[in-house]
Amino acid sequence: MRFLVPALLFFAFALDGCAELRWHKAGAGEASLAEDLTACSKLAQEQAARAGYLGLPPAFDPRFGSPTGPSQVEQRLQERQAADACMRAKGYALVPVGK
Repeated sequence: MRFLVPALLFFAFALDGCAELRWHKAGAGEASLAEDLTACSKLAQEQAARAGYLGLPPAFDPRFGSPTGPSQVEQRLQERQAADACMRAKGYALVPVGK
């Protein structure tokens, strides 16, 4: 939940500018970007798997009739946030396409 507010703010600013964003790092080429993005995505997927988010729908507890655990949307959002944090740690920033 602690990541939800920053993610929502990010998407609000992204939509506000109506600009397509991409990762940018001074001196990094397209091959380096692709390699780092792949590595960060893989790391985020591994973290999600260790946390128990295996891409399965949340379990339903028949006693309560509601999901026990994060929804698939929440799982994907947390995974995306982990990948974004990894990219920022590698020195990348999201910038509008064309800059």
